Amino acid sequence: MHILTSSSVAVLDLAQHRAQDESDWCNLDTPGVTPYARSKTLSERAAWALADEKGLRLTSINPGTVLGPPLDEAYGSSVRLICRILSGKDPMQPDIGFPVVGVRDVATMRLRALARPDSIGNRIIASAGSLSLAQTGLILEQVYPNRRIAMCVAPGILLRILALFDPEVRSILPALGHIGRVSDVRAISALGMCFIAPEEAVLAAEAFVVAEAT
Repeated sequence: MHILTSSSVAVLDLAQHRAQDESDWCNLDTPGVTPYARSKTLSERAAWALADEKGLRLTSINPGTVLGPPLDEAYGSSVRLICRILSGKDPMQPDIGFPVVGVRDVATMRLRALARPDSIGNRIIASAGSLSLAQTGLILEQVYPNRRIAMCVAPGILLRILALFDPEVRSILPALGHIGRVSDVRAISALGMCFIAPEEAVLAAEAFVVAEAT
């Protein structure tokens, strides 16, 4: 049996403003699809095609933004997002958000899927709920009230002006006003998950970041 860790970005379509589930796929023709979302979608589709061709027993786990305590300092972009918010570098936050899941829950889902043959042939989303960047800032500000953590949402017109000069800002414009939301029904029913709250996942990542910095 094979377990593929894909991503919720292979599920989410920016053109949809509803909670999406495992039957959904990222529409690569939607304007603003990022190279990351494109690569995750194409690689997962390729894995399912290969499994079908070779008769492989495959389950995919599709996590949202994975937060929590990393194994070491070689952490990825999800934890770096917490670092950036804590740094106070940005005076305001763009109006975007993502599904969030604790890293320990993702590990648990992989193990449970291996132990449950009825998961074979399924995609299973890993998400404890969604947070906007402003909400994430608010969670962190409650722990660090003396830090300059941005919690206000940046006006869209300001970001569009900044995008003329900053390619990083330009890359998020298609997602403005979109909070990705996904269903956890299959994870609960098929794998018996009881997810760590998104706020707890944020704070677990924050604790590691601060410990590393001191």
